[in-house]
Formats: sequence, C-alpha cells, structure tokens
Amino acid sequence: MIIAIESDLQSFKPVRLGPGLNVLLADKSPNSGDRQTRNSAGKTSLVELIHFLLGGKSSGALPCHEALKAYTFYGTFEFQGVQLRIGRSGNTPSKIILDEGQAIALGLTPKLDKKSGLHFVSNEVWKEFLGNRLFGLPFPTKGTLFEQSYTPTFRSMIAYFIRRRGGFIRAEKQSEKQSSWDSQVNLSYLLGLDWTIPFELEKVRQRERQLEEIKKAAKGGAVGDIIGTVAELRPRVVRAEANVEKLRADLAAFRVVESYREMSDRASAIRGEMLAIERNAVILKQTIDHLETTYRNEQPPTSTDVERLYKAVGVELPSLAVRRFEEVKAFHESVVANRRKRLKEQIQSIRHELSEAETRSMSLDAERSEILRFLDGSGALEDFTALQERLATLAVEAAALRERYKAAEILEGEKTELESDRINLKRRLQEDHQARQAQLDKAILFIGAAISNLYGDRTGEFVVAAKDNGPEFEITIQGDRGGGISQIEIFCLDLALLSLTADSRRGPGFLIHDSHLFDGVDERQVSIALQLGKSTADRIGGQYLVTMNSDIFDRLPLPSTIDRQAFVLPTRLSDSEDDGGLFGFRFD
Repeated sequence: MIIAIESDLQSFKPVRLGPGLNVLLADKSPNSGDRQTRNSAGKTSLVELIHFLLGGKSSGALPCHEALKAYTFYGTFEFQGVQLRIGRSGNTPSKIILDEGQAIALGLTPKLDKKSGLHFVSNEVWKEFLGNRLFGLPFPTKGTLFEQSYTPTFRSMIAYFIRRRGGFIRAEKQSEKQSSWDSQVNLSYLLGLDWTIPFELEKVRQRERQLEEIKKAAKGGAVGDIIGTVAELRPRVVRAEANVEKLRADLAAFRVVESYREMSDRASAIRGEMLAIERNAVILKQTIDHLETTYRNEQPPTSTDVERLYKAVGVELPSLAVRRFEEVKAFHESVVANRRKRLKEQIQSIRHELSEAETRSMSLDAERSEILRFLDGSGALEDFTALQERLATLAVEAAALRERYKAAEILEGEKTELESDRINLKRRLQEDHQARQAQLDKAILFIGAAISNLYGDRTGEFVVAAKDNGPEFEITIQGDRGGGISQIEIFCLDLALLSLTADSRRGPGFLIHDSHLFDGVDERQVSIALQLGKSTADRIGGQYLVTMNSDIFDRLPLPSTIDRQAFVLPTRLSDSEDDGGLFGFRFD
C-alpha cells in the first residue's frame, strides 16, 4: 500500500493516500490546453514520480530534470503491516535512501553513505526487494531461474498496475514498445499460469533468429540450396580435405636447395648438348655410309679395258704405247690406293668421333639423371613459398566447405528440433490452460461481470488462447468501437489483475489510473468504473488511485448514496496558477 508521496522541495504538494478509492483532482482552466509545458497540474507527473520511487529508470525520468534533480522525493509504503519510507533523487538515482531500522526489519541490508551519513541500498536491490514483497519473486534473484532473460520482472509487472502514456493502446500491453514475450511471460505470471512456457518459447524464437542468421551466412542466404545439399557437400568436403593433406605431406618432404636454379639450368644445358650430339651423330653416320660406299667403288681401270678401247676406235697400239700404258696403269693404281687409304682414314676418324660422342652422351645422361634425382621433391625457396600459399588457399577452401557442411547439418537438424519444440510447447500450453481452468475462470468471470456492469446493453469476454506463438490475451466488448471501448478493456484487465493477484497474495494491492485512461469514455462508464474500482479495493483491503480533472469528476453521475467527497484527496492540483501544480512551479 502507498501511504504518502513527499519531497524536500518546499513547494511540492505532498499526496497522502488511504485504503479504498483515492481521487486526486486537478482544477483545469479553459485555456490550459494551449500551454506547452513539461509539467502543468501534475496528475501524470505523480504517476511518473511513483514509478521513479518504485525503481524506474533514471534516464529521461521527470525527477532527473535539471529543475528537480537537486531534490529528494520520498515514498512511504506499507509491506505486510510494516511501513518503510524511502527517498531517491535525480542527482543520485542509483541509491535508495532508507531508515536503517525499518530496512533491517524488512530483510534489507543497507549501506552507510559516509558523505551524507544516510543509509541506502542500490536501486537494483530495491527492485528485487519490491519484486519479492509485491509479487513473490525470489530475493535475491541471483542463482535462480529469475536471473535469466525473458523471465517475469518487477518493473514489467508493476507497469500493469501503474500504466503510463503508451500503455493505453492495448489491454495486454502496458507500453507501446512492450515485446510479445514480455507481455506473455508477465501476464501469465500475474494470472497464475505457467509462465515458463512463453519463457521457453522466447528462447525457441531466439534460436530461430540465430538459425535465420546462419541461413543468411550459408551461401548468401539461399536456404533451399543449403538445406538440400548435405549429401552433395559431404564428398566435396572429403575431396578438399584429402587434397589439403596430400599437399601438406608434399610440403613436409620438400627440400629447399639453395643452388636449385643453377642445377636446374645445368640439367637443361646437358639436355641441349645431348640433343646436339644426337643430331651430329646422324650426320656422321650418313657420312660414314657415303665414305664406305665410295671406298668400295674406288678401283683402278684394267689394261684390257684400255686395249679394247683402242681397238674399238681402230687403232692398234704399238709396243711403245703399251709400255707407257703400263706406266699409266701403275700410276692410276697408286692414286686409287692413296684415295682408298684416305677414305679409310676418314671412316676411322668419324667412327672414333661417333664413339667419343656416344661416350660423352652417356656421361651427360648420367650427370643429368643424378641432378634430376637430387631435385626430385626439392626446389627453390620461392617454390616452397608458393606451395605454402597454395596449401593455405586449399585449407581455407576446405574449411569453408566444412563450415557450409556444418551449417547445412544445423539447418536440417535445428529446423526439425525447433519444429518439435514448438509443438511440445503448444501442447504444454494447452495442458496448462486445462489444468488451471479454475484460475482462468476467475479472470473470465470477473472481466465478464465488469463489462456487464459497465454496459447494460453489451456483452464481453476475456479470451486466453493457446497459439503456436504462445498465449494470447484478449478482451472483446461487443458492438462498435466508439465511446472509449479500448480504454474500458484496459480498465477491466487491470482491475481483474488487482483482484486476482490479491487473492493469490502476489500483487501490489494497489492500482493507479491516470486520467488519460478515461479520455473519450462516456461519463456514465467512468462513474461505474470508479465504483467497481472502489468495491474491488475495499474487498481486498487495497487501494485504487485515480487522477482526474475536477470538472469531469463533478459531472460524474455517481449514486446519491455515495459521498463523492469522502474519497477525494485533500491535496488539490491546478494548472491555472504557476504554483498550482504538483511541484509548485512551472518548468519546461
């Protein structure tokens, strides 16, 4: 229960609350709508201030405004009959100032601020304490399931009981930017349902988002190509990795020879010389064949041949001519003999040259073979470096293929597992709703009765559906959507949460509605809403605080049996004077 909201700012108008219905009125001047200031009467500012005192974020918070941050704002709260007064300022929003004795009595362990002499706890500890006292969350949460993300939190749940602007759009969302998992988890907790189901479903969604990232990374996001190529990728991976291993083994056996280039050039020169020897050998062999043929055909002419020649021309050789002819014959035989001798010497010389060429060729071949054997598996340093670069390239390609293969396996396996998890979670959700039907019936009946009271000519219902994407909470009121129907749906859910959490002893015991909730709502429905809020607060021994402009409140058709001034707070705000607002002065 909220006892009081105060400040050390002298002009601040303290707000003290009691049990049951509390109405904070503000006198609204006719031209106040033209004022474009940060704070006017201060109805909404009171809501923001209570959020700040209950651990709200300091970033952008009203008490952290330059005009207010030097002051401390105080809230007095009652927890199970024990009161605790706390303070928080915009200058030191991380510290919650409190009385040491009161804090220890409630299980808190405050620290001493040596500079100020005041005791405090951190805002994080304060939120955990409030989560425990108001909603039954563990205190501390460290080492529990509630330490994880996507679990119920005090700040998210309290926002259903103190709605801000942005929380008046849809009943199931206490802020415009509230995520689906947050509303599912926290509403499930407040309604007494199994909140771990939407908690685990959000983790499934996280895995699905991660899977989508993998899909994008795998082959440029062509999901179909990857999912269907596990079998195709496997042999490509095997071949690529085998090539890497082979090249790695070749590198391990590779010897770097410093004179590799000289030896390689020598082997090339030997090859050229051997080819020249072979070409010259062909010419020499042809020459030998020609010389041998000439040698065989080189014979001196016979004397009888000469005689027949003379006779053929009719000349008879005289004896002198015959004698001289013998001399000529002897001369010719000498010439032929010399010729044949010369031919034989040439043949022998060429054969010797051939023999030496063959010997040279054999020697060169042996030298070249030795060089090649030495260079086998060896090379120059630049060759070794090139092989290393090639190995690195192949290794990267093989690794990329391996990652694609793993991604394909993950895509196939994870997709199947996620589909199975979703089916199991939906089944669990359906079974939970069946098992907790009595709890759901309380909410359905409460909201149905509230709608019937608010609209005598309309019916409405509260639907909690087990969907593939988690539980869905929806209030529907039959008929057109005019007359502030959406706001009334919000009112009905909030009032149901106040009642149900009080019955299960895990709720704040108070509900606060800013006047913006009733914008556009018929005054008859506003009047009935206040009566429903009062009766619910009275029944549970809690509070229902409403901020409202006095002119609207005065027009409400409340029953004559109700003393409307009995629940109007003594503090009265106004936007007609500079000092009429909550803080006692205006600031932009």
